[in-house]
Amino acid sequence: MQELWSDDPKVVGEEIIRLIGQRTTVTLFQKGLNPQKLTPAEIFTKETEPLILFSKDTPFQAPKDPCLLLYQHQNQPMRGFHATPVLETSTELGVLFPTSIISVQRRRYPRYATSSRSVATFTRKASQYLNHGAIKNISIEGARLVGKFSEHIQKGDKLSPLSMTLRLRFGDFEEKATAPEALVRRVIEIDQETREFGIQFTLKGTDRENLERYLAICSIENSPPNAT
Repeated sequence: MQELWSDDPKVVGEEIIRLIGQRTTVTLFQKGLNPQKLTPAEIFTKETEPLILFSKDTPFQAPKDPCLLLYQHQNQPMRGFHATPVLETSTELGVLFPTSIISVQRRRYPRYATSSRSVATFTRKASQYLNHGAIKNISIEGARLVGKFSEHIQKGDKLSPLSMTLRLRFGDFEEKATAPEALVRRVIEIDQETREFGIQFTLKGTDRENLERYLAICSIENSPPNAT
């Protein structure tokens, strides 16, 4: 799941400079705590050790223990590095410069259970009726939805658009992604009112990156203790 991308000081340094230059959003993650988004700002030296300074997107108190920082360049796998917070203000966070960077490689289309607060809204193509439901699990190419959905939706129908709000089991962190179109692959009648849909979709651009980030964090949440 996690592979060494580079521990070459020059390569690591160039990657951090790239992050800062492009102001790539970085997600601070620690098991059991709410992930937080940061924006890399600069590199500076405190005493004898170089630090990376981040701007906080919203106020929060940094974890005292080492954490994992995740990011993603467009159309590339998720990457990240372990770091220890050593400097903090209400608007900024400084961490020790990393010695290595990992690549977070997902297995092909793994499916992860979502928080009970993950939801989806959609219409059947050419219909005006808006359906609401819960996302029970999700992969990069599909999901399982449960809700009081229209009885007119059947296997083979297309949902357009499909809007998803994806939340984790801990905290209020969320990602949003929209599929222009999703195909209903399976329909199960749970009871007189509740139905389950197995759907397939293809995401592109920012929506795909948001789902990739959500799945990467889910994979870390589901990894064994001390894996990160």
